Amino acid sequence: MYRGRQAASPIVTDDSPHLAERRLALLERRLGEDIEEGRHAEVIAELSVLCAEHPARERLCGLLMLALYRAGRQSEAIGVFTGTRERLAEELGIDPSPELTQLHRRIITADPGLDAKGAQPDENPVATPVPRQLPADTADFTGREPDIEEVTRALRSGNTSALVVSAVAGAGGMGKTTLAVHVAHRLVTALPDGQLFVDLQGTRPRPLAPEVVLGSFLRSLGVDIATVSEDLSERAAVYRSVLADRRVLILLDNAASVAQVRPLLPGAAGCAVLVTSRAKLGGLSGARHLDLQVMARDEALTLLVKVVGEPRVAAERQAASDLTRACGYLPLAIRIVASRLAARPGWSLARMRDRMADERRRLAELRVDDLAVEATFALGYDQRDEAHARAFRLLAVPCARDLPSAAAAAALDREEPDAEELCEALVDVSMIESPSPGRYRHHDLLKLFARSRIADEEKRRSALGRLLDFYLATMAEVVRVTHTGNRLLGFVRTSRAGLSFAGIDAALECAETEEHVMLACVHQTAETPGGTLFDAALLLHMVSDVLGFESNVADYQQVAGTLVEAAIARGDRKTEALARRIRGDILCSRASSATAIEDGIAARDLSLADGDLVTYADAVNLLAVIAHERRSYDEAIAMYGEAISVWRTLGNRASEATLLGNLSLVLGEVGRADEAVAGAEQAVHITSQLGRGRADPHTVYQLAVVLRESGRPDEALERFAEVLTEFRRLKQPIWQAWTLFRMAETHLASGRRERAVDHAEESLAVLAGMEQDWTRCRSLIVLGRAFGELGRQGRARACLTEALEICERRGLAEADDVRALLAWDATPEHAMHEVQAAPSR
Repeated sequence: MYRGRQAASPIVTDDSPHLAERRLALLERRLGEDIEEGRHAEVIAELSVLCAEHPARERLCGLLMLALYRAGRQSEAIGVFTGTRERLAEELGIDPSPELTQLHRRIITADPGLDAKGAQPDENPVATPVPRQLPADTADFTGREPDIEEVTRALRSGNTSALVVSAVAGAGGMGKTTLAVHVAHRLVTALPDGQLFVDLQGTRPRPLAPEVVLGSFLRSLGVDIATVSEDLSERAAVYRSVLADRRVLILLDNAASVAQVRPLLPGAAGCAVLVTSRAKLGGLSGARHLDLQVMARDEALTLLVKVVGEPRVAAERQAASDLTRACGYLPLAIRIVASRLAARPGWSLARMRDRMADERRRLAELRVDDLAVEATFALGYDQRDEAHARAFRLLAVPCARDLPSAAAAAALDREEPDAEELCEALVDVSMIESPSPGRYRHHDLLKLFARSRIADEEKRRSALGRLLDFYLATMAEVVRVTHTGNRLLGFVRTSRAGLSFAGIDAALECAETEEHVMLACVHQTAETPGGTLFDAALLLHMVSDVLGFESNVADYQQVAGTLVEAAIARGDRKTEALARRIRGDILCSRASSATAIEDGIAARDLSLADGDLVTYADAVNLLAVIAHERRSYDEAIAMYGEAISVWRTLGNRASEATLLGNLSLVLGEVGRADEAVAGAEQAVHITSQLGRGRADPHTVYQLAVVLRESGRPDEALERFAEVLTEFRRLKQPIWQAWTLFRMAETHLASGRRERAVDHAEESLAVLAGMEQDWTRCRSLIVLGRAFGELGRQGRARACLTEALEICERRGLAEADDVRALLAWDATPEHAMHEVQAAPSR
């Protein structure tokens, strides 16, 4: 009769855990005996089921590990241990027992004792191999202390939860391997379980496969590689298991990619990895990245001293400095040069420097034994596809120190996004550098290498021509935004578009940023056979018009001189006239009026004979400015009138306004105040019409000057304050200095001596570092006069004495005025003629 399920006996219920434990113990004993008697393969399935049912039972796990190992399945045995350790940590918060851990170690090292009967550890287990694979440290290692400290600190600190990886990237010859080996030797005691090293051959056509590297590493760690599959994932698993409880430093040198490196990383904290590569391995998660740069100058010199010897370097300090600079401070290049000198004790450093001076031979000189800079560069270059190799070559054509992405696109004849993608790819493999976002450059020696790979000169000229076109178009837009109605715009003809700008500030910022590139482009075009000289001269003209040349006058003079010489050599009279007129302006600003007159007359005569009335009128204006400065007032008035007539004939109102302003200054100085004010007001009116209500600040400045001279100081100061703000916005420091000087003069004439001092001193501060003796002299004169009126005779004499030194050195007409001031015992302002204003050139 059915009565339902009866309750279990209390006796059975109470003893069931005990019986289950006894059953498992008997199973473990029987399975152990089976393994001992050689039936390990037969019990693997049963043990796998039992381990799954009792994952925390370490004895069962150990038996399964042993059975798998004896069945030739070493990696699976290691995997059982790894899984058990993780479960114990997650569920119970404990580590495996010492017995299980010891068995794991013996399996990893393929302990022969495991093949004998009995799975218990030997009393004297075989010692775990400790690899010591680091190459020798460099005895004369030099400098790099900040880089060494950064990498060492990262690797030494360790991490209790994650693997520590440092990745050192840099161009060929930068010293990545040398630095990495040096750091690794410093870390030997911090990572006592050994050091693994491999050259991954990342610059060769076929870098080492990671599974090959893993096989080598596992052998070094004591693993019988014959028992491990050749499969990459299995070898990586065994490798991670072997290193799980060790503190080992792994130095992976010359890596090709993240894909090559990733399988070689240990799987747990405790180890440290140092990777070197020409590529920037951004895909290495959590890695500390160091982009190795060239050596500092003092470090480079110290390296030379260590190899060559202090006495030789001390005897030729300048030659040594020149040598390291010719090497571009690249460690490999410096070491090669130093090694060659060390092997030739009879050579002077100057001789080696002279051999390095010729850029066409420099790479050939950087070779000794099996070391060669060119060969090192070729390893990276030869791996690039044609698109990237072409970009690498053509970006080296310009002599500028760097290029923005838009200019790079012009040189490469690509759209800017495509060009930027090519550039960034080259940056990623350290073939070029990106000093700031969107700008690119070559290391000096890499640039020489890239140029050596351009066999076709026409390709060089084409790339340079496209760059010149781009900057012509860009500067035309700058002029259009900043100088409405400028006469230069009618001459610009380009096949490429330039940059466009939302307003004056953006246009000026671009011109200022690209000034060095544009000057280099003009200079290089002048030196390149077949270069378009007139376009180069036109670009120089626009740059100097917008930025002025006062803060960089020596470079402008050199570039203009190169253009003049090239034009003469080619019989290009049109370009010669324009280039001479530009150089004349520059010489005039440097108070070299005699040579400026020569250029002005040549420019005038050449342009007149050629029918180039624009350059002719500019040259006449230049000669009028010089006559004005020499106080040849009648001559200046006549020449200004002639130039104004030409501009009216040509219908160029902007240029007409400029010269009307210049003429007004002369008229004001000779006492024709009403004519001066009328002429200046007409100039302002014209530029205001052209600028749609915004007058040219230069004509407003000239109006302010003649207003002061006509006895209207308050109106003059109001105008001066207005244009001072505009000149600051236009980033024209010389015009700021002139305006401040004129304001000082106006305050002094109105009896406001302290204000005069403030403005004169501010003018001198603006001029600091600029080669502007003429302007500095005038500011010193008005400052000396102001101090004299304030009774501060010592300061007054100091200012006037400095002004006289400038006058005498430069042959300025103001010298007699200053001498009269210095000889005057009373208030000095009564002995001073009015100082001239600045005409527009």
